[in-house]
Amino acid sequence: MAVSSVMPTQVANVVNDLLDNCAQVQPGQNVLIVAAPDGLFGGLNLVDEQTVSWIQAGAQQRGANVAVLWVDMPVRPAVIWSEGKSRTQGWHVPSILRGAVSGADILINHAVDLSQEEEIQEWAGLLREHQVPMVRNMAPTAPLMASAWAQTPYELVSEIRFQTSSLLQTGAVWRLTDRNGTDLSGTVEPGVRDFTSRRIEGLYRPFPEGVFPAFLTTDATGVLVFRGTNPIWARHIGIPSTFEAPVTVRVEHGRMVDFQGGVEADTLRRFYAALAREAGEEIAYRVRGIHGGIHPHARITAHQCPDPMYRDFIEHHHWSSCHVHLGAHASAEVYPYNIHVTAEMRGATLKVGDNLVWDEGRLTAAEHPAVRAVAEKYPGRPGQDAGAWG
Repeated sequence: MAVSSVMPTQVANVVNDLLDNCAQVQPGQNVLIVAAPDGLFGGLNLVDEQTVSWIQAGAQQRGANVAVLWVDMPVRPAVIWSEGKSRTQGWHVPSILRGAVSGADILINHAVDLSQEEEIQEWAGLLREHQVPMVRNMAPTAPLMASAWAQTPYELVSEIRFQTSSLLQTGAVWRLTDRNGTDLSGTVEPGVRDFTSRRIEGLYRPFPEGVFPAFLTTDATGVLVFRGTNPIWARHIGIPSTFEAPVTVRVEHGRMVDFQGGVEADTLRRFYAALAREAGEEIAYRVRGIHGGIHPHARITAHQCPDPMYRDFIEHHHWSSCHVHLGAHASAEVYPYNIHVTAEMRGATLKVGDNLVWDEGRLTAAEHPAVRAVAEKYPGRPGQDAGAWG
């Protein structure tokens, strides 16, 4: 397929944002761009050659040494569990990719199968081993690169993330409520964690930026009502990302003790029971933590992305989206997947200590003076005016 050299102005802004502010590409660096070819033909690893070409050209213009690797992912069932052991214990990072990562200074990744947070722990371990920062380009097609979601300045969304993170306090009492019946409370796990770090200080750099750091908790108690979950894990469990009926989970002292609802509740009940047999009850049933989206424009139309699962995945990062993590991942030796099942809600209220994080789905940090100041630096780009672009 011939790839056009024409780059719309709005896409040029996005490419520059990705390479300069997120990846921070420097002359002489070895930049590895990774994509999976199944995504060109309707597979899960959504991508197009135009996007890869744009990013490759931009990195080369900055003086980097760029390699593009189209690597097949192992074939395996979508649903990763059974009543016994995990169905896909045997799949690993392809050896050719392992070798390529060892020689990279920075990785720009377009493959959902190689996500940092939802897939096999082996991948994250490999990046830590070689200390390679991974930019996860979550806008892997030309229409998504041209969307208001991708055009929103990276610095702006990063500042929203930073100011939201500053509201979290270790050791503080938190409470999450929603008109849907959710009423859950507990204590932020004490410790020395600095919630207000910047993504560029670490190895995982999602683009567009999407969520604030999760605070951990071990004593959550109450009722959790939700009607959806992260679509990647929904696929792996075998349920839709938006449920037919709400699921109600009763939580006692940090542990899920009861699931009520329709067919999704039944499947979740059996999934967690199977997980407990394989990885232990402490891992399976623990309510691990809470975080959520920070992006004002994380909503995509069907003409921009025909894949409904991926549209749900993008909306997972919207600044009204609250996520409660259900399950605590084990070490890679015990269980190969980073369990990232989330109870997802829109319109929730979250208070941490004296700080209000969400007020009925409104992210309070969005109006912080520092956030407004960053937005003013980018006239003509989507800002805090959610719903005005698209």
